[in-house]
Amino acid sequence: MTIILALAAQAAAPLSVDTDRPAIIVTGRQLEAAPDVAGRLGLTNRETPAIIDVVTQEDFQNQGVRSAIEAMNAAPGVTSGNLPGSIGSVSLRGFTRAVNYLHDGVRMANSDVGVRDWDAWMFERIEVIKGPASVTSGDGALAGAINFVPRRPRLGATGGEALASYGSFGTGRLALDLNVPLGAAAALRGDVAVSRSSGWIDDTDSRTLAASGSVFLQPTARWSMTLSADWFQDDFDTAYFGTPVVSRAVARDPSNAVGGSAGLVLDRAMRRVNFDVTDANLGSDTLWLRARGTFQAADGVQVVSDSSFYDSHRDYRDADEYGFNAATGGIDRGLTAITHDHRFWNQRLHLAVDRPIAGLRNRVTIGAEFGHTDFFTTRRFGSTPSIDPFRPVRGTFPADTPASFATRQDVTADVDQLAVFAEEALNLSDAWLLVGGLRYDHVALNRRVATVTTGAVQRYGRRYDPLSWRVGSVYSLTPATQVFAQYTRAVTPVGGLLFLSAANAAFDQTTGRSYEVGIKTSLVGGGVELTASLFDIRQDDIITRDPTNPALSVQGGDLRSRGGEVSLSLPVTRALRVAASGTLLDAAYGTLVEAGGVSRAGNRPPNVPERVADLVVTYAPAMLPVTLTASARHNGDFYTSNANTVRVNAYTTFDAAIAWRASFGTVTLRGRNLSDAFYADWSGYAAGLVFVGAPRSVELSLTRRF
Repeated sequence: MTIILALAAQAAAPLSVDTDRPAIIVTGRQLEAAPDVAGRLGLTNRETPAIIDVVTQEDFQNQGVRSAIEAMNAAPGVTSGNLPGSIGSVSLRGFTRAVNYLHDGVRMANSDVGVRDWDAWMFERIEVIKGPASVTSGDGALAGAINFVPRRPRLGATGGEALASYGSFGTGRLALDLNVPLGAAAALRGDVAVSRSSGWIDDTDSRTLAASGSVFLQPTARWSMTLSADWFQDDFDTAYFGTPVVSRAVARDPSNAVGGSAGLVLDRAMRRVNFDVTDANLGSDTLWLRARGTFQAADGVQVVSDSSFYDSHRDYRDADEYGFNAATGGIDRGLTAITHDHRFWNQRLHLAVDRPIAGLRNRVTIGAEFGHTDFFTTRRFGSTPSIDPFRPVRGTFPADTPASFATRQDVTADVDQLAVFAEEALNLSDAWLLVGGLRYDHVALNRRVATVTTGAVQRYGRRYDPLSWRVGSVYSLTPATQVFAQYTRAVTPVGGLLFLSAANAAFDQTTGRSYEVGIKTSLVGGGVELTASLFDIRQDDIITRDPTNPALSVQGGDLRSRGGEVSLSLPVTRALRVAASGTLLDAAYGTLVEAGGVSRAGNRPPNVPERVADLVVTYAPAMLPVTLTASARHNGDFYTSNANTVRVNAYTTFDAAIAWRASFGTVTLRGRNLSDAFYADWSGYAAGLVFVGAPRSVELSLTRRF
């Protein structure tokens, strides 16, 4: 890497770095922090040639964020939806299946499988890096990566906080955080959060339990270790799997929330209807164990070891895919029974060196990562006759027999991963920094698919050896203003590795490249922060149909997304702060041929809005013990399939809260979706199935720090 970056330049002092950064990133000071998702060089946000957005626990509480999905939606330019079979999927920079998800900096194969709608209380912050991030998080991160950072112990700070809330739809939460130092060299931290809700869809009761315990040890000035365990459990009696669009002739109260759908509309009269079977079950439990050790071998030389173990179990039994049947006027449903037994371990070791070369500050990281996944899933898929759209006789879940399920499979997937990586940041001058990185992955997949009905067994596997790299530059126009440019190459599997079919296993991984330029600045001291960028991302080798023989699948499709985004944090006065962001993009397939030889060239991928904007205004007058918060979110229109036949129209929602600081704690009254907008915010499973957003709601909460 030194050969790559050591381009001859003048000797000068490096960009200054605050090595005593606080663990929690304070709103309005993001550019001075060093997000973990940026890599292992310890670069600050200013020094990173990419846009990184951080949403902190302080932001969560100010904006009323309760869950992982709401936390991701609070990040500029990110949209996320609650698709129960793929919870927390996001749309980012024109892509929905090219984002890596990390838990405390660790990513597993098929990382979207590990995401649940975690309680936001458990996290210190989330970090979102935009654009290809495969060098720092592995294959799959063509559009970006999202890191969920749990609360961890701190030395010398006894204290904590508690929360209790209750609101519409019988929704309640209780949460506690406690940090306790054990002398000068150790600290404990524990967190717990429980929640329950009756749901705003009929018969959708749910419960969650989250718990975390961690210990920090620093027996010497050179050596430290953090041990942690994070647990999350969710349980849904009958989950909400979406609302189907129906013909205008059948609809009782048609809306304009969906358009371009050949006469199909989203009916307000179906807003609360649950189409799941009455005895459905959807639940999971997940355990993360972590051990992170850091050894300061010498001045400017650090060795870091990360060990992780993940164990998760899921059980889904439901009717989950709905579609309008024009012949019967009813709703057809799919039946699904899925279990997951998922174990994953990972060991990462890296060496970080921060020592000058030829008088120039040079930071280098080299390391290796090993991982193994054991995954077993039972999969049953069937269907049921049509039911009434307004008064459905939901029925019960059938026995596991061939008559009920056309597909009955038991699937085993084993994945071995080995990666070596290197990153470097070289200060060519006081103002000019070059950054580069390489990552080589070796991935070995072995799958076994047993058809239970016939007893047939299919075995297959695949080996991948992708190489990802990036090179970028940051130039300081002033100490408070940096411009940057970056070029990156990344790879993304054609499908989730754990679910890769034998046909898709025959294909290579897709490749991607990205150009990005941007600016980051603190306009007045450290209070005003502005980031902006222009980007161009292209993904090649997408699976398409052979134009001369549409029955044959080949690689040759491509998707391109170009756009820009801006984010501003502005303290108008000492009492008034405004945070605003906006994203504009143009995402379209260049080449894509689907079944029957139909070209989708020029069409937009599903769940990709081309306009997203957020505004949060906070007012805390010095003379009064109150804080007023108001927010607005605009989500542009998006399509439900590559065919672009069903368009979900744009929507805007408004939230507001008033918080009163009393001697016993802070009491907050919050209203969500104050205009009671009727809208859909996500799609999935079928082109005619969308997920309707929650109606107007209120919540009263009490928080207390101690």
